[in-house]
Amino acid sequence: MNPEDSHLQCPLCGQSHRAPFLEPGQRALCVRCGATLAERGRLGPDAALVFALTGLVLALPSLLLPFVTLTKVGNERTVLLSGGVEGLWMSGFGLLASLVLFCGILAPLGLLTLLVAVLWAETRANPVEWHETLRHWAHGVERWAMPEVQILGVMVAFFKLGTVVNLSVGPGLWCYGAASLFTLLAWRRFSLQPRGQQARATPAPASA
Repeated sequence: MNPEDSHLQCPLCGQSHRAPFLEPGQRALCVRCGATLAERGRLGPDAALVFALTGLVLALPSLLLPFVTLTKVGNERTVLLSGGVEGLWMSGFGLLASLVLFCGILAPLGLLTLLVAVLWAETRANPVEWHETLRHWAHGVERWAMPEVQILGVMVAFFKLGTVVNLSVGPGLWCYGAASLFTLLAWRRFSLQPRGQQARATPAPASA
């Protein structure tokens, strides 16, 4: 085992700790600032993988099913998830459209795919060579994956446009919202889970 892998570093203050042995439901806190370093949930070690797989399965229909339906004076228009990107692009906001496409669609899908790959690799006795590379990629992509921000934007649009046109939520929006929730759940367990499940393999006091 690499000596670096048996330690946890506080994401807030940088304090280094030995990776503790955690029982189900326990969490390790930083001795300096009290931030959560790691936790072991009660749902089992594969909960993060299940969350990520569920989010990935829900993300696919969210791209194909109606997102919202707008009705005004008898005219009805169904918009897909990509409709906002197309509207911004056609209105001349190419840079903003690209940012929305990346942060709202591509990055969340990429993050879920990376999480599934990394967590699946960790279930193997000998993780594949590219395991650590994918883990670093996941941490990089997570900074840009903001599906919850897009959901908030859609809800704000509902309130703004509700007085002008009739809006109805489509199944694509429900799938996207559920996929966003499972993405957040999977990432929380992934980010608070010591590398390679070592929080269960290295006995040490949780505060040391």
